Amino acid sequence: MAGQEYAIPMFLINGQLDSGKTSFIQDTIEMGQFEEAQKKLLIVCEEGDEEYDEGLLKKNGVDMVVLEKEEFTPAKLEQLDKQYDPWVVIVEYNGMWEPSLVENVAKPNGWQIYQSITLMDAGMFQVQWQNMKSIMAESVKQADMVIFNRCKADMDLGSYRRSMRALNGNLQVIFEDDNGDQMPVSSQLPYDLNADIVEIEDDDYGIWYMDVSERPEAYEGKTIRIKGQILKNKFFKDKNFVPGRQVMTCCAADMQFIGYIAFSDQIKDFENKAWVTVTAEVRYEFQKAYKKKGPVLYCKSLEAAEAPKNLVVSF
Repeated sequence: MAGQEYAIPMFLINGQLDSGKTSFIQDTIEMGQFEEAQKKLLIVCEEGDEEYDEGLLKKNGVDMVVLEKEEFTPAKLEQLDKQYDPWVVIVEYNGMWEPSLVENVAKPNGWQIYQSITLMDAGMFQVQWQNMKSIMAESVKQADMVIFNRCKADMDLGSYRRSMRALNGNLQVIFEDDNGDQMPVSSQLPYDLNADIVEIEDDDYGIWYMDVSERPEAYEGKTIRIKGQILKNKFFKDKNFVPGRQVMTCCAADMQFIGYIAFSDQIKDFENKAWVTVTAEVRYEFQKAYKKKGPVLYCKSLEAAEAPKNLVVSF
């Protein structure tokens, strides 16, 4: 591969000691995530209680090296590149090291951070967050995804999500139980469904949109407050409109407007495409536009609003 222009993806797996990094990496390798790469290099920056299965690594063509902090240098990485000629690089990073070290260090030709994942032990999160917030926050700010493992149903997962999204609005947050299975959405809602008025933050619109459709019984009769852009058309009656948001399903060319039918006496006072804050009671009933039963919003108030910072909804 010498002399060619190529990209060598680096997968950065971060997290505190015993957050499950070793298990996550071994499971990912065993599932064949990197099987197309003939040569794989695993750089371990922290040795925890769990050891790597040497047989598993050998079977999957993974070479492993352990580096101390002072060894994580451009010269050492160049040496590893020449010695192992990797097609993919997996880094089990040390959660106590500043993320800027791996971000900013000069890397061998072609090496590029492709995905950064931070693991959190949900059972230890509150204690660690209280005592090491600045260190953990830096790993979240640079991450593409945070995975909370070892979650329990009685944990306040919604607050965990809000803490993460406050640091990184583009972050994907995933919750897994003790078996490594992803927790259902109902266990990780970022808002209080028992509040007198259920406040849906701008970045949580997509979560609400999916959940209110999948679990209508949980929202029937609830009063919610959301922000949306008004959609009117010639088929709607005077009080009928849709407060919705744009969502990108796969690419920029595939944008869709999503929302639910709403009724309000005030809608005549607002222009099409205006942004509004809607306070409404959720009912579940048949509508021709749905061709079935679905969520319908009966507005208690409409107020003019500023457009959200992130115009496109994420799920």
